[in-house]
Amino acid sequence: MNTTTRRITAAAAGVAGIAAVGAGFAGIANAGTLPVTHPGEPTIAMTITNHTNKTEHLLSTGTSGNGVVVSGARQTLAPGASETISVVAPHGTKLAATVAYRIGVGGPTATYEVLNSQANTNTGTTGVSGASAGQYRINHNFTSHYPNTNVGFDLW
Repeated sequence: MNTTTRRITAAAAGVAGIAAVGAGFAGIANAGTLPVTHPGEPTIAMTITNHTNKTEHLLSTGTSGNGVVVSGARQTLAPGASETISVVAPHGTKLAATVAYRIGVGGPTATYEVLNSQANTNTGTTGVSGASAGQYRINHNFTSHYPNTNVGFDLW
């Protein structure tokens, strides 16, 4: 191969590598990329990260009456793991999503909730309840609000 051919081949390989990395990140959900069938419909992407040394065990999930789950919660969330739950409201103007996990085998309940409406976007009843709840806390961070709400939850 001559020098020009090698350079073209190397450049093509570099572009292909960058495209592959970009495609990998395209799979990360956020509410701005969820399937919207009606302009302005509310969406929620909630990312939960377990910073504890205990596995979280799924107790329940729910949405408001008009909510449709696009990507649901896992049955277990290991220490150090993250997941993104995403929901849409195809025919609604407001949306709520709730996920509850038991921390460890017999520990307290961690509840993650997002309420998304034009009037107010908040974390509702998010918190830890039950025996030994005081040793855990949930922090949250909104990166966007209505109609496409993205919020990260960190259980410590």
